[in-house]
Amino acid sequence: MYKSLFTIIVSLLFISGCAQRTIDINDDKGNIVGGCTAGFDWHFYGLHDSIDYVLYECAEDAVAKGYIISDKRLLTLDFTLPDPPEGQRWNKKLAMQHFHNDKITERKLGYILADIETKYIKIVWPAEDDLASGKITLSEFNKIVKDAKYNWLGE
Repeated sequence: MYKSLFTIIVSLLFISGCAQRTIDINDDKGNIVGGCTAGFDWHFYGLHDSIDYVLYECAEDAVAKGYIISDKRLLTLDFTLPDPPEGQRWNKKLAMQHFHNDKITERKLGYILADIETKYIKIVWPAEDDLASGKITLSEFNKIVKDAKYNWLGE
């Protein structure tokens, strides 16, 4: 009995910080021509807000190109990020401090976390390609990842 209860608790903890959602991109005739998917693992605060933020960025691009998105609710939300403290940039550590000190809402925390993680990905994934193609050395790659990780996590 304790083993099954433990398994259930661990499973609930695992899925509580993980989520993914997809929206469709349609042409003016209603045909699906693409989609946007966003998801996060081990993201315990502002999870659904982070997903909305990433989906909005994709949706905004699609709408600018004349397409229609399946989740129009995204176009009604205010995704403005709060300004970080003077002289600083948002990173996970700073954002979490502000959230726990009630200086930002969980929704804004979710937006900030999505923004900084997206910036990390936009730096690291191309660097992986550059490393694989020989455009940069392993040492250069490691420096890029270290700097990007610091900007993301603040550690």
